[in-house]
Amino acid sequence: MNSMAWVRILIGAVWLNGALEKLLSPSFPQQFAASLDAGGFIAAAPPWFQEIMRSFVVPNAELFAQLSRFGELFLGLALVLGLLTNPAALGSIFLSLALLFSAGGPRLGTGLGAPEFLNINLLVALISLVILLSPAAKAFSLDNSLARGRPRLTLLLTNRRGGARSSARNRRA
Repeated sequence: MNSMAWVRILIGAVWLNGALEKLLSPSFPQQFAASLDAGGFIAAAPPWFQEIMRSFVVPNAELFAQLSRFGELFLGLALVLGLLTNPAALGSIFLSLALLFSAGGPRLGTGLGAPEFLNINLLVALISLVILLSPAAKAFSLDNSLARGRPRLTLLLTNRRGGARSSARNRRA
């Protein structure tokens, strides 16, 4: 297994960890709603993101908490298994950026606290972009197996060209 496949699996494990924490906490939806009501995830966000949060997320906080639980679970499983890796990588990018902006977005810190510019959410988004663009990240994946059975889906699933010649190359990868 190549290193990019390991990177994909590790990013999937990050999402699975977040999902399991939320799934194992029965009160998570209520805690999320209470945090939003108190201004959490909103106060530090850029004005345009605050408006999105107040208009859509706050009125539906418990629904968004459930979407967060199961979205993170889907992303984690999809990336670990390599099933629909490209859509999962896109979802990982968007969810990471949403988390990043709810915390205020990337900004230069003072050097006295936790890093503010290159934090975990920005790192996950950037690594997910690499996973999305990298054919090597689809090695050792269910996408590879699906692509072998349906060569017309090869480009969509693995970022490689389909056909007889590239199918032989994919088997060697």
